[in-house]
Amino acid sequence: MLGKLCGQSGELDRAFPHLQQAVALAPDFVGAHIALGNVHKLRGEAAAAAASYRTALALDPDCAPAFHNLGLLLKLQGRQEEALSHLKRAYELAPDLGDALKEWSLSLVQLGRFEEALEVLNEVLAGQPGFVQALICRGFVYQKMHHPQAALSSYEAALQLETGDAELFNNLAIVLQDLGRLDEALAHYDKAIALQADPKLRQLPVFHRALARLLKGDWTAWDDYEARLESEDSPPRPESYPRWYGGDLAGRTILVYGEQGLGDELMFASCLPQVIAAAGHCVIECSPKLHGIFSRSFPTATVYAATPGRQVPPENRAGGIDCESPAGSLPRHLRRSAAAFPQHPGYLRAAPERIAYWRERLAALGPGLKVGISWQGGTHQTRSPLRSIPLPQWLPILNAAQAHFGSLQYGDCYDALGELAARHGMHVTHWQEAIDDYDETAALLCALDLVISVCTAVVHLGGALGRPVWIMAPYCPEWRYGFAGKGMPWYPSVRVFRQPSFGEWSPVIERVAAELKRAVRSGRSPS
Repeated sequence: MLGKLCGQSGELDRAFPHLQQAVALAPDFVGAHIALGNVHKLRGEAAAAAASYRTALALDPDCAPAFHNLGLLLKLQGRQEEALSHLKRAYELAPDLGDALKEWSLSLVQLGRFEEALEVLNEVLAGQPGFVQALICRGFVYQKMHHPQAALSSYEAALQLETGDAELFNNLAIVLQDLGRLDEALAHYDKAIALQADPKLRQLPVFHRALARLLKGDWTAWDDYEARLESEDSPPRPESYPRWYGGDLAGRTILVYGEQGLGDELMFASCLPQVIAAAGHCVIECSPKLHGIFSRSFPTATVYAATPGRQVPPENRAGGIDCESPAGSLPRHLRRSAAAFPQHPGYLRAAPERIAYWRERLAALGPGLKVGISWQGGTHQTRSPLRSIPLPQWLPILNAAQAHFGSLQYGDCYDALGELAARHGMHVTHWQEAIDDYDETAALLCALDLVISVCTAVVHLGGALGRPVWIMAPYCPEWRYGFAGKGMPWYPSVRVFRQPSFGEWSPVIERVAAELKRAVRSGRSPS
């Protein structure tokens, strides 16, 4: 008991010898082995923790806490299938054990087995309609399936029974946001923040609230956006310099490092010209995919490609670095109002000789507009089902006018293109070499007359190059695209076609097709 109390208070080094003594005095003491395993786990000693839990199971094959804790440990190690079997067994043995149902269903979600998770939860709720944890878990499964209306129903049912769960309010706010009910979402984020006692856990609803505010065009939300840096997905860098908080950069060297996805890195790079102009010198760490185009576009800066360890190369440290900033923190100081977004003609530059090469390739297709398309964005986790449009649904656009269409789609798209040609007689050219190399992608975008895309990184690349881009956006897109309006403040050359209501793509496709016809009839370049 003394060892458990020390462990619960965070005094792991004091807990450890007491628990070792307990299992030495009573080798068949199951609870002591579990407690020792917990201390090993908290000390980062995964193998020793697993051994303690397995010893407990050898002594008591029906020990639910041992199954539960071993399952959680296996999840941390990425052994999802093993973890799932242990968490399932823990729930079967002790349905009332803490978060047993939550962890089991969450594991099913992480494995993409959504229907199985729903079957489990619906069976539980059939016997216990008022089981709050099951209602919350079912809402979460629907949320991850990108069915926000169904998720909302489960969360609201849970809210009738539980009003003090910060995580419930945060998830409820997320689905309200997906449904475009932004003011309600913000109120629920506020409630989640107020209820969350743990300062570290409070950063999650603070971050989500920032996204909702930015989506509405509230550019003072950058302060809340800093909460992203507290996430486990944002590990500390191996070396750090004083953070830049918007002060004078004259005569100083600043390191700006990329973060998040390629689209974010391209978008936040719109702040780099101002930083470069203000600083004595700017050192830029970027994705290896962007190294060529950033080096060309920011010739007075020092640009290097990020390594897996994120170390600053010795030659870049040698000159001295006075301060640093994550790229996503630059707008906090440079984009605090709509008026602060410059009307630029493009801040990135493709290689002129490669643009000429792609213009020649495109000219060989024959007369008419040359239009690049991208129809699928992200992964299931990043809302791909909501922001992607299957290629057959593009037929009204592809048949709208005499134009030559080229694929800008990354990933395996050959089956989709082959089916489009076989079933509908529509040929879309695909140049894999332009997709594999971002410098080539940039040159191709500059050679095309127009890009039509769903929400994906090619939008940001086209906008950063100052090229005409038409976006087909879901009803409530990611914050970068805004909730309303025909444009994006980040990119003056980009035009947004928005769903009129959740899930409705047909009106968007019809409007884009009509605009494409109009552009062809007018004989002018699309804008």
